[in-house]
Amino acid sequence: MEHISDYVLWRGDLSFSEREFRLEDNLVFSELIYIDFKPVWENRSSMLLKDAINELDSKGLLKSTRAGSVRDDLDFARYCASSKRFADVMLVDFQDIYDSQDKQFAAVTYVIPNGPTVVAFRGTDSTIIGWKEDFMISYTRVPSQDLALSYAIKHVGEADGDVIILGHSKGAHLALFAAAHLDEKYQDKLLHVYLNDGPGFNPDILDKSLIYRIFSKITKITPEYSIIGRIYEPPAGENIIIKSSAGPLIQHSIQTWGIDPGGLVCCNDHAPESTLLNDLIERFVEGMDMSAREKFIDTLFDSMTETGASTIKEFAALGPSAFEDLIMKMAGNDALNIRNKARKLKKEDDDSKGLFIRLWGLINRKQMIRIALSLALSALCFAFPDFAMESVVFLVLLIACIYEVVLTIKHLRDSGLEFRKERPRVMLCIILLFLTSAIMIKPDALFIISSMIIGIVFLSLAYQNVINFKLYPRAFDRFRSSFEGIVTVFLGGYILITPDIENRWYMLSCGMLLLIDAIFEILKMLRDRHK
Repeated sequence: MEHISDYVLWRGDLSFSEREFRLEDNLVFSELIYIDFKPVWENRSSMLLKDAINELDSKGLLKSTRAGSVRDDLDFARYCASSKRFADVMLVDFQDIYDSQDKQFAAVTYVIPNGPTVVAFRGTDSTIIGWKEDFMISYTRVPSQDLALSYAIKHVGEADGDVIILGHSKGAHLALFAAAHLDEKYQDKLLHVYLNDGPGFNPDILDKSLIYRIFSKITKITPEYSIIGRIYEPPAGENIIIKSSAGPLIQHSIQTWGIDPGGLVCCNDHAPESTLLNDLIERFVEGMDMSAREKFIDTLFDSMTETGASTIKEFAALGPSAFEDLIMKMAGNDALNIRNKARKLKKEDDDSKGLFIRLWGLINRKQMIRIALSLALSALCFAFPDFAMESVVFLVLLIACIYEVVLTIKHLRDSGLEFRKERPRVMLCIILLFLTSAIMIKPDALFIISSMIIGIVFLSLAYQNVINFKLYPRAFDRFRSSFEGIVTVFLGGYILITPDIENRWYMLSCGMLLLIDAIFEILKMLRDRHK
């Protein structure tokens, strides 16, 4: 599948006077704003795109600020700088504002020879503050929105002709905010607004009705697996769902969106997993009041910045201990209220699609991985039926226990033995110590615990098959659900009723079930490919 770099190579020989502004150009300009122009912008008010890119490149300073950027992003910028279509576009009033008080904002105005003026807003970069501001739109008005409106007023007012406003991710949100809040005299000059997988307005914070003043001028583009662009999903006169060459969560990147010589590669609807995940996010957020959202977000991102990291990459480089510390702080955050939320989600889940079963469907999407994993585990069960599963579980439990004890002691020492502050971590440590000690004193304890877990897992799988029987009316799917459901009910019930059976029986049962599941999955895959 080709992408925007290929588009620049295909159509870069045509100026905007020869080929008018197109949807694909919107993607190009939305991606170019991620380039860090700061090193060559000092004491400048304007600069040709080709000069800016070439000067950055010659100094070894060419880089993309987009989170998850790769080397191909720099090649894309070089293609633009050497193309007839984009090389002579003038960059005007580049702004890049960042501080530690919840503010990350960047924008530039492109003045196109014989074309419209384009106001572009940058999406979230790799900074922690930038990500925090993204989340803040769920409970408050953020500084970047006011900066975006002021910037748009200035450049729409100064433009000689038509103006296009666009952006990607948070940049799309800022583009929508600015365009919707422009005075009528400025909106008359507005030719179009392009929203590339960006969130809309929280109706509790901003007046969503303002969008309808420019409704017919809005084009919204989201990938097949869209998450960010469907949060507070904004209305639009034109909705486009584009195919992507990337996996689900990476589809947010414009660089993965499909383009062919005829235009964007589109599809009819979003992936069902995307709809499920967005539904869960929406219900989770709506379950918090404004103060709870603020507390949750402050705790999350302040905990990250307390480590000294300023970017997501720097935080990830700190290793498992940083993530463990973050999880513990979030576990102690009252805003989460996990137990009540779980009950509410279960109560609201009235589609006969249990929450955990639907989540399991996300894992099952990659058929080949599931088949390979099922066959490998099945082979292991048959090859070593007497291999004590307790040994593996005990080793994992022991490692987790040692790791948690060391970290708990460290955090207690650093906090001056403030047990209340470290309560979630201390409680987890006590539970792990109790389980490990019980197993060491009485080895049969782990076998009993493992029996209960396996029995519950089998009954859960039986319940899943009942749901699948209702959801999928095809004969093949119903036969599979019936067969696997009966087998898992029998195995789960027998294990729970007769917990003292041999370990070999467990392993052979698990192996048989995994093999059956793999065979059914292979048959399903062959059927789907044949169709």
